[in-house]
Amino acid sequence: MFKKTYIATALITASFGIQAATHSFDARSTGMGGIGASSADYLTAAFHNPALVARYNEDDNVGILLPYVAASAQDPDSIMDQLDDFSDIYDNADTSTNPDDVIQALSDLNGNSGHVQVGVGGVIAVPNHLLSFSIYAKSYADAFVVADVHEDDLDKDSYLDPNYNLQSQGVTLGVAILEGGVAIAKDFKFEQGTFYVGLTPKYQQVTTINYVVDLNDYEFDDWDDKKYQSEDANFNVDFGVAYAMPQGLVFGLVGKNLIEQSYETVNVKNVQANYTLNPVYTASASYNHSLFTVGLDVDLNENERYDNFTEISEKSDNTQMAGLGAEFNAWDWAQVRIGYQTDIADTLDDQMTAGLGISPFGVFSLDLAATYSGDEQFGAAIQTAFTF
Repeated sequence: MFKKTYIATALITASFGIQAATHSFDARSTGMGGIGASSADYLTAAFHNPALVARYNEDDNVGILLPYVAASAQDPDSIMDQLDDFSDIYDNADTSTNPDDVIQALSDLNGNSGHVQVGVGGVIAVPNHLLSFSIYAKSYADAFVVADVHEDDLDKDSYLDPNYNLQSQGVTLGVAILEGGVAIAKDFKFEQGTFYVGLTPKYQQVTTINYVVDLNDYEFDDWDDKKYQSEDANFNVDFGVAYAMPQGLVFGLVGKNLIEQSYETVNVKNVQANYTLNPVYTASASYNHSLFTVGLDVDLNENERYDNFTEISEKSDNTQMAGLGAEFNAWDWAQVRIGYQTDIADTLDDQMTAGLGISPFGVFSLDLAATYSGDEQFGAAIQTAFTF
């Protein structure tokens, strides 16, 4: 029970989620605090609100975003280095006569965790006055590492038994999701503004990871062994609406993953959990000017993620994000972006963001973004796009 409870607690305290629940999948949004449900352009709208696929300028044409690449890491405790050091210390120690070095190394590891996230993908968007659509594919992965140090391994008397084996474990828990879909949108013009509605049917392939191994045998790269993974596939859907006023105000509302799905990890050393993709609803407002954009996105409910650990009843790792961002546009040739994101559920650390963009002649764009949440907690994103 001690081990399983600690794993669940570590899941809560680890910063678990690239742009958290919403998975911000373009560098422009990343630089603006993860917002996009009312401020995304037609090329990135499929990642944020399918309704905005139909919100384009008269001179916009077919656009291709390929690729975007994003990654972030949180390792304030340098746990990966500590795990490597521990293996060397344990292999070279005679624990039956002098376990002090092993106990000290375990004490240093106790309570430490790290987290890494990556995402890649691309989009082809086709604006049209009859029906606009966007074809996209993306893949993202979240994984966290924790040292599950057993209390008996910190007791020097345990090593008096010549047959004593370490009870501590190294754990990598994560999820990898491959998703592809078609966002379809239509605009309806009125005298007071324009109403947009969009729908995204999509296919998801979900792989859960539950790598649990004796601490002295832990190797991060071994998580991709199939015996630690469980794969599932399903269809899902996003639905969004937006309303743009002539003065530049835009309001958006989107629901993602409207068909709730639950995925069970494999059982490893009696440790098991469920990963949930539940519907998440986001409300947004932004002001869009030719020289600047400011916006706010707020999740209206929590994203549930991991729950139902075997024999554990613990607080979940739920997140509920709110982001504020701004973009300053130099006549469509260059952009500077800043943002801030916080977790209303108080699971993740607050995050500051910044970004740069260049878009010469309106046919090519390069966007860069960076995020910072504290010591050894940072991320970056890059993407290129072409319009014809």
